Amino acid sequence: MTLFNIQENVPMRKYLSLRCGGNARYFAEINNVNELQKAQKFALSKGIPTFLLGQGTNILLSDSGYSGLILKLTGEFKSYQFEKKENSLIIYAKAGAILGSVVRKAAKEGFGGIHLLAGIPGSIGGATYMNAGAYGSELSQAVKQVKTMDSQGNLKTYSVEDCAFDYRSSIFQKNKEWILETILELPFTPEKNLIHEIEEAMKSRKEKQPLEIPNAGSAFKRPQNGFPGKFIEDAGLKGFRIGDAQVSEKHANFIVNLGNATSTEIAKVFKHVEEKVFEHSGVQLEREVIFLGDFNQ
Repeated sequence: MTLFNIQENVPMRKYLSLRCGGNARYFAEINNVNELQKAQKFALSKGIPTFLLGQGTNILLSDSGYSGLILKLTGEFKSYQFEKKENSLIIYAKAGAILGSVVRKAAKEGFGGIHLLAGIPGSIGGATYMNAGAYGSELSQAVKQVKTMDSQGNLKTYSVEDCAFDYRSSIFQKNKEWILETILELPFTPEKNLIHEIEEAMKSRKEKQPLEIPNAGSAFKRPQNGFPGKFIEDAGLKGFRIGDAQVSEKHANFIVNLGNATSTEIAKVFKHVEEKVFEHSGVQLEREVIFLGDFNQ
């Protein structure tokens, strides 16, 4: 293909934190809004679905791959800018910017609020889409506006109220618009040692979570009446394994790839955990990881 850099039948494993899954029928790295609009027109002309990939940290792609166009944001989409106010910092962060880099740099300049999200691996766009959170903070606490593009290439702007943020959810999961930029406002917090707090949180993550093994972050959302890891552990599933797909022995709400797990094996572990937890406690776990492609084969 010669339309900027669209490629065919591209292996996606290296783009996904679980290091498994099949090929994208079409794949392109996108540098700016103009290219994104052209890619959307290409997909519409082919009658194929599209998926906007952030850092690939919460995606399970089927072994049969994705029959449409996967787009990876790079170039201008990796950038962010700071604008200092009297007692706050405005951040204009493009969707491909790395969440941890943005909040850590802001913390070094004394602006907190969401600094404990620094350990979440992922992009600003993905964090906005999921309303990422940790240690009692959520990205939505700092959001002022979100800029998007719809399926016809039209550009839109959402106020924080319009985003319908909730626990690990936003309106963008329903309207399927692509997040282009998130504008954040962080308070000046000179009384806190923000970097020390970040380092302590990172230390806690490394001690409690299997960060050294390929994973997609928290496997399940938190139910109203407890924690998914506790429900999974109480059902006797810590360490449960199919092939190289395993419920982490370190933290039961992580499903890891021990080396050569297939996406099918990982999906089977998810399904088994959901069934057994429901049998044991009556709790229906809801997946936080996004399943992309066909898992019905």
